[in-house]
Amino acid sequence: MVSLGARGILLVVLAAWCLATPAKAAQPRPVAIWVPGAADSLSARQITFLTKRIEERLPGHFTFDVQSGAVCPPEAELLGQIRADRIDIAVMGDALIDEVPRLSLFRLPWLFVDRDHVQRALYAGLEDEVRTHVEGSLKLIVVGLYENGFRQLRADKPILSPDDLAQRKILVNEGRKMRDLLRSLGAVPQKYPPEDAAEAMEKGIVDSFDGRLDTLLRLPIGDKAPVITLTRHVYEPTFVVASRKFWESLTDAERAALTEIGVDFTDTAAQLAVTYWDTLSKRLPRKIRLQAMSPDRFAGISAQHRAAYERTYGSDWLDFVDLTREGDAVPAR
Repeated sequence: MVSLGARGILLVVLAAWCLATPAKAAQPRPVAIWVPGAADSLSARQITFLTKRIEERLPGHFTFDVQSGAVCPPEAELLGQIRADRIDIAVMGDALIDEVPRLSLFRLPWLFVDRDHVQRALYAGLEDEVRTHVEGSLKLIVVGLYENGFRQLRADKPILSPDDLAQRKILVNEGRKMRDLLRSLGAVPQKYPPEDAAEAMEKGIVDSFDGRLDTLLRLPIGDKAPVITLTRHVYEPTFVVASRKFWESLTDAERAALTEIGVDFTDTAAQLAVTYWDTLSKRLPRKIRLQAMSPDRFAGISAQHRAAYERTYGSDWLDFVDLTREGDAVPAR
């Protein structure tokens, strides 16, 4: 009979203890999501719902920390950081459109009729095309492409014709292509910190403001520009993007789940946008009024911009838009 000795006995005891003790469950992975803009913005609300979907589908895999407001850097900085694999997930719009030339489709004036038209085009294949193109152009992954409404103009009077835009000094803080568009429409776009909007107006640096409804209502200008014209001059998409390093660190099952959730969430994001818009419209300050605008007077301008885009990038993406312009049936998703 072989004696184990003290050391051998200790090893046997340790082995038995390890077999009897259940393995400690892996801790959820902390993931920060960076969302430029106010903490109660539409994008931040959409992300809150998106993270809930992920947690329901992958319980215990992640803990999400949404970073928005003053702590969040501008979009352009976030894009650089995510491409350099320094952050995991970020939300953006203008910066991505500026970086990927073909995305200037979303800067063609009066291309989309309304929100439903946008959704029909995305379902018909535009969303898949955009995802593939962006991922092929940049070192990142498109988790989702979501509804974020149209841009409007706030000024002292309605913007109802091309003449109303002539030489109008409009604050457009972010979005190089957005400034280029307004310049081509005859306006004089100015880049200026939105928090200093009142000062800019007082000094005559600007007389009007471009942005989504929530952005325009947050401007610190009181009743100095009391009219928000519902110009709907361009559609403003939201891109939720992930770094390749983060994406490649996930399991196949996690990647498959996030991809499916990102595509399926498009409908929910659109519904949230409509609710958000309706809520803001009902809570307008008393001295602010909404003015509807018909794009018919700008038809010539729209045609010129479309032709220029088609000469450079072809008509593939425009075909999706045309196919669904009048609500034609599109393939089910």
